[in-house]
Amino acid sequence: MLKKILPKTIFFRYLFIIITPIALLQLILIVVFFDSLWIKTNKELVRTLAGEINAVTEVYIDPETRKDFNFIKKVLEKKLILKINVKKNHKLPKFKDVFTYSLHDQLLEERLSKDLRVPFWYDTKSKKDVVDIRISTNKDVIQFIVLKSRIRNSSARIFILWITIPSFFLLLISILFLRNQVRPFSILADSAEKFGKGQYVAELKPTGAVEVRKAIIEFEKMKRRILRHISQRTAMLSGISHDLKTPLTRLKLQIEILNKNNSLDKIKDDILEMEKMISEYLDFSTTQESVNSIQFNLSNLITEIIHKYSNKSLTLQCNEKIFMTGRQHLIKRCIYNLIDNSLKYAGNADVGIKKTKSQIEITVEDKGPGIPENERERVLRPFYRLDKSRHMSEGSVGLGLSIVQDIVNSHGGTIKFTEGKNKSGLRATLTFPA
Repeated sequence: MLKKILPKTIFFRYLFIIITPIALLQLILIVVFFDSLWIKTNKELVRTLAGEINAVTEVYIDPETRKDFNFIKKVLEKKLILKINVKKNHKLPKFKDVFTYSLHDQLLEERLSKDLRVPFWYDTKSKKDVVDIRISTNKDVIQFIVLKSRIRNSSARIFILWITIPSFFLLLISILFLRNQVRPFSILADSAEKFGKGQYVAELKPTGAVEVRKAIIEFEKMKRRILRHISQRTAMLSGISHDLKTPLTRLKLQIEILNKNNSLDKIKDDILEMEKMISEYLDFSTTQESVNSIQFNLSNLITEIIHKYSNKSLTLQCNEKIFMTGRQHLIKRCIYNLIDNSLKYAGNADVGIKKTKSQIEITVEDKGPGIPENERERVLRPFYRLDKSRHMSEGSVGLGLSIVQDIVNSHGGTIKFTEGKNKSGLRATLTFPA
């Protein structure tokens, strides 16, 4: 559950680590402030007001002091900053539900109920800046008009502003610094992803913290080792193919000069077979050539391939223009190999292209004898040949599907063989990142 809530990217995870302690600290400060300062201060202010109201009420109720009430009222109004009115033969209004009031109103209700010794009524909503408090004394009602500032501590808003605004600026500065620290991670991740898809990646400059610099340096070393290995393999296979073609060419010329007989025909067939084998070696060696990826119209590319098989049983299922980023000549060779296999062993092929938000899917399906399930992984190995329905024809060394897999892997994709529709034939599915 916690993993689903936590941010996925490193930037937002670091941001979460920074924000969480600050937010918890502010929450604790606000709780402590409200509990120990704001609430207690407001309670004391209301208690003081209640004491003043009790004093005025006792002066009014006592017959001996009532005669001097008007004089005492003027003095109290001046000293206590409130207004006192006596309403003869009045009753208290009906009380409203306190739970619809604010926290201030609940505190006022609580303290007045505890401290006043007579029935009372109050109103904090009718007027913006004053509170109307009324006290019942048998037949009369004494009205007290009190400024809200007398019973409310106004430091709460100032306190909250003082702890939130500086925290906001500190957080903003942290985000600016954090972006600079996280940027090398993003560049390294993007470069690794591109390199894994077989795309060109420029040399990375080590930046950021020591650990990040070390990771970038090691990535560059690894990239150079892989590229050197691919280059050496390509050069070796190309050299072998080239070196073998030279004596084979001489042999062909010598055979043409000699008189033809059955033995020479067999030797000639063997030489042709060897030439095909060398051509396949050369094709396999060039699948990892260092060529920059480009964006091209995949729909048009496959349409062009199918037009070249105009006299064959081929269909294309694609209702939209689909663009792909990759090495166009390798994708073309990959699709050629799959279509050739389907036409060779089934005589037909249905090609389909589909694109989603995250991937591009190419399918080549036929109605031939298919490949046994336990052989579908093995046929992708170099030089592996089937002995059953899909065995390689004479002159083939079992590199066609290996070349397909090599091309797909170099583009960060996958290849999968399944049964075709109606549980017959073979369906080859190539999946590439969109």
